[in-house]
Amino acid sequence: MNRVTTLVVDDQPLIRYALSRLLRDSAGVEAVTEAASEPEALWQCEKSHPDMVITELSIWGEPAGTAICRFVKEHFEHSAVLVFAGDASPAAIATALNAGADSFVHKSASRGQVMSAVRSTLAGQRVCLQAGGTPPAVAEAVQYASVMTRREEEILALILYRWSNDEIAEELHLATQTVKNYVSRILQKLGFGSRRDLFRALRFRPGGGPPPQLESTHERELYIADRLAGYRG
Repeated sequence: MNRVTTLVVDDQPLIRYALSRLLRDSAGVEAVTEAASEPEALWQCEKSHPDMVITELSIWGEPAGTAICRFVKEHFEHSAVLVFAGDASPAAIATALNAGADSFVHKSASRGQVMSAVRSTLAGQRVCLQAGGTPPAVAEAVQYASVMTRREEEILALILYRWSNDEIAEELHLATQTVKNYVSRILQKLGFGSRRDLFRALRFRPGGGPPPQLESTHERELYIADRLAGYRG
């Protein structure tokens, strides 16, 4: 990889130290700066214009990583953003990607997996690596027409798993009509008239069978994450 500058953002000093040391020990990294908060991260970005920003989503209990992602993408067109987070739920992944993150890596990733994700992201490839998994192939699909709420992201994840409105209502303890309203707004934001149109855009077989039978929660989340990863704001 070419010589790059990197900013590491996390409220945990040990995480910052470990990532910074890993990056410094890797050939091609010219300089690593650190930040422990959103204001400090934004100041460092303005000061050094890093080639890559690696950030946690939750900083001091606040979703500051989302704001950092958006700031970087709005002000530094050529800077890559990799979210390095402790929460690898489908909603967290969708939030990161919708905020503009180029890649997502769970904090359980090995040293080799982290560096592979860094190199791939800098090369323009998107990586989504969850706990215990390997980076799934992520294809570019459609983009958010407008920002989705966390609840909409949760419901979209279940839609992509082909849950019915009644099943979603039971899972999230909502009225079926409320779910229908959410689904309508989600499809409108994505620019689709129906679920069928959405599945067709994602290369599902219209009218076909359900997605692969996934036994474990981890397998199910990987499947949903792969579907969500093409959606970016």
